[in-house]
Amino acid sequence: MADDRIITFNLGSQQVTGAVFSKTSGGGLRLNKVEKREFTGDPSDEDAAAQCAASLKEIVASLKARGAKSTYVVSSFPVLMKFASLPALDGEQVDQIVEFEAQQQVPYPINEVVWGYQLTGDPDDIEVEVVLAAVKSDELTEIDEMVGGAGLKSQGAEVAPVALYNALRFNYSDVEGVTLLVDIGARTTDMIFMEDGKLFIRTVKIGGSDISRSLSKEFGVDYVVADHRKVAEGFVALGGAYADHEDPEIAAISKVVRNSLTRLHSEIMRTINFYRSQQGGSAPTLILLSGATSGLPFIREFFAEKLGLPVDHFNAFRNVTVSGSVDQDFLSQNSHTMGELVGSAINQMGEAPVEMELIPESVQASKALDKRKPSLILALLTVVALLGALGFYFSKAAAIASSKAGSIATKGDDLKKYNSEIEDLKDQIESINGKKKPFVESIRHRVYWVQVFNYLGEKMDSDVMFMTMLEPLADGQPVIPNEEGGLMVVAAGTEATVDSFEIKGLWRENPRGPEVVYDYFKRLKEDSESESGNSLFDLKDVDIGEVVKVTAGTSGDRYAYDFRMVLPLPEANQVKFTK
Repeated sequence: MADDRIITFNLGSQQVTGAVFSKTSGGGLRLNKVEKREFTGDPSDEDAAAQCAASLKEIVASLKARGAKSTYVVSSFPVLMKFASLPALDGEQVDQIVEFEAQQQVPYPINEVVWGYQLTGDPDDIEVEVVLAAVKSDELTEIDEMVGGAGLKSQGAEVAPVALYNALRFNYSDVEGVTLLVDIGARTTDMIFMEDGKLFIRTVKIGGSDISRSLSKEFGVDYVVADHRKVAEGFVALGGAYADHEDPEIAAISKVVRNSLTRLHSEIMRTINFYRSQQGGSAPTLILLSGATSGLPFIREFFAEKLGLPVDHFNAFRNVTVSGSVDQDFLSQNSHTMGELVGSAINQMGEAPVEMELIPESVQASKALDKRKPSLILALLTVVALLGALGFYFSKAAAIASSKAGSIATKGDDLKKYNSEIEDLKDQIESINGKKKPFVESIRHRVYWVQVFNYLGEKMDSDVMFMTMLEPLADGQPVIPNEEGGLMVVAAGTEATVDSFEIKGLWRENPRGPEVVYDYFKRLKEDSESESGNSLFDLKDVDIGEVVKVTAGTSGDRYAYDFRMVLPLPEANQVKFTK
């Protein structure tokens, strides 16, 4: 009998949840059973993976899901997500262009990652938005082996923020305006925007574990004790006219929590501003909180005060039918932490607005084999029948086979001439592919330069400085047009490479004076030195004094003062050209 259950699992950094759903007669979703296991310790420690594996085995046994096929949701921590705009193309062209884009966006060799993409937006537009997700192959393989070790037949991984977006669409499609879902996990916080058909997600590495580490440092205790006190006694200090807690230690805990969440509030505001200015989105009208950390007392009031918007906890089961056998008290206390389970179930139903899965090589091979099994069985039966017939025939018709062998050899000689024609066609195909390459490269660079301009503008997050000129350089010399309208480099040969940018601009009087220019360069350098791979420039070993020149404004005799800086490009993004 076919198993019509929809089984989902969410592998978090400090907890594992699993659920069994079924499809209702009206096409909706029914929750039949749900389980949750939490584990202690710093999620960055090595034993966290062992605790996760043990918790998953317990849940699989409790749900009676051993041997079942299921996808699973991984957190955004090991996953790199990028957004890009590409020309609206069809078929294999899209796959090819997206692969080029993935090679540019992912900071690892493309053959060392598992990646997927989803096209969003209106297909009739000149450009379409592409959502890319990638994870290192070895990291995903480790997680997949853990899932297989728990007794499940893995169907691949889903990404937590994408699953949450699908759950948000399913449960809150009736809400007008822009909804921002803030999912505060143990190691990361995902910010997910829902506005008409738009999709935008940003992840920052701030989470509940940062609060626990701050408490550990403040009180001089180990992480486990600090994390326990955060859960048992922690709340968000309201500040202002509100009195502190009568217990001074609990009052101190609440202030540490507030300070950590204040950092997160700054990131939320930056993300909202970026969404509005760079993604063409509107301001949120509703904030929803999810994730275990969002269960802290007074966290809704804190964000409502800071953001000036209505704030509520995300209800993952708002439009889900719940079986009477499910503990309602447990569900009401934990529904804000289970959106990933609902989003994964919707995806397995085939009704998710965004379908993006990361499939390890072993699972891809298994799925390919499953698809081929019926034809392989049929082929095997055919071969067996054919061998039997051939054996009978051979015993009766050996002489006929011998006489036919000569005629077959003659036909083989005739067919050899077609081999040379096939080889010629292969050479033609290779030539055509070579002609296509410059066009593909031009589209890739077109997208790349737009990203450079957007990136530089995003990092210039105030109006006290602005750019007046952005000039490409080759060997330190500016690239200029020649008399024929082509490009040339002063005092250079017939071939050159654009290997850096020179930015010229102005800064005006402000409390930090010319330091705002150095602050801007430092932000670019921090991106270059980070592991996230966000930077488009190669600034790791660059000394600020060598590449940044600023006119100090001390006399107050003018409105603005000039500055210049040179930003080297990584080798992968350098452009070769000739006159």
